[in-house]
Amino acid sequence: FNKWYFNQDNYRVTLAGGTGNINFQFFLENSISPGYIDYNTVADFLMIEVQRRAYKKLYLGINYSYSKIKTEFDVDNVPAQVDFLNSIGAVASLDTRDNVYYPHKGFISDVNYSSFPEFLDNNYISQKIEIDYNHFFKPGNETDVWANRLYAGFGLGDLNFNQQFVVGRTDIRGYSLGKYRGSQIIAIQSEYRFNPYKKLGFVGFAGVATIFGAVNEGDNGLLLPGVGAGFRYVVFEKNHMNVGMDLAVGKGDWGFYFKIGESF
Repeated sequence: FNKWYFNQDNYRVTLAGGTGNINFQFFLENSISPGYIDYNTVADFLMIEVQRRAYKKLYLGINYSYSKIKTEFDVDNVPAQVDFLNSIGAVASLDTRDNVYYPHKGFISDVNYSSFPEFLDNNYISQKIEIDYNHFFKPGNETDVWANRLYAGFGLGDLNFNQQFVVGRTDIRGYSLGKYRGSQIIAIQSEYRFNPYKKLGFVGFAGVATIFGAVNEGDNGLLLPGVGAGFRYVVFEKNHMNVGMDLAVGKGDWGFYFKIGESF
């Protein structure tokens, strides 16, 4: 993954690619044998996005992504599922942050539309709309940061299993079991970044999420809170690039996270 800023930040280019092997699970609620189902996903992916400054702090752009995903469920007589996902999309960003790496004030808001059309040989014809808004404040000193985030994701059409939204990634920490997933998600969270020393800092955070179009009907509209704390260590002072760890607790769940950079 990398992001480049060209021509005095008039152009922004993002390129990401790689391969991953993930062992995870999801919860299936049925009358016969409700419980967690383990699965393994092997994915190859590529994404490129180009944005251009349209007016002052407003950027407009286009993107393309490709994924080959093989999913094997730990269920007897269920064959492996192989999917190819090709998307084209558009993005609009409004960015007033004072620093793109570790902002102390300002905000960035993104609206991202992705389409998975039939003419790109998608088996699942769908669209996704993702909206996020991150706002940063100085709480009275030059070192600490109060960061706030709103995220909403909406899936339209025939979503693939791997396209669904899962509570517990960036939004919200404290959910590691993969129990809550669906076609729409709304999450808000707040994080205080306390930097009492030059190289060492601490964070405390809390938030709540909910999902709709859930895999399990009873999960629709549930309020799913998460709260936690962690530490950060500055490895690159020039850009204030941190590494660290977080411990978070959710509703009947918890998670331990190794961080490179910030959650948002």
